[in-house]
Amino acid sequence: MRLRPPRLFLGRTAYRRRRLAEATRLVPVLFAALVLIPPIWLPQHFSYARGAVWLAVAWALAIVATAALHRALGRASAEDEDDA
Repeated sequence: MRLRPPRLFLGRTAYRRRRLAEATRLVPVLFAALVLIPPIWLPQHFSYARGAVWLAVAWALAIVATAALHRALGRASAEDEDDA
């Protein structure tokens, strides 16, 4: 009879912290896609003024998303320290 090695599972907080860190790393890629793809597909809708507004809105969304993810990441780290 062959014994299986024990499964290694991450704790819920460690798993959540890692996923939040990965989501934070993904924000710049999503920002680049949000800024570049729509003007390439629909150049007639993005004049200089609309393009500037589009860039500003996308940039603000990226900042808000990053701030929210960092805040959640900080909470997850604080919960980890409380458990220790």
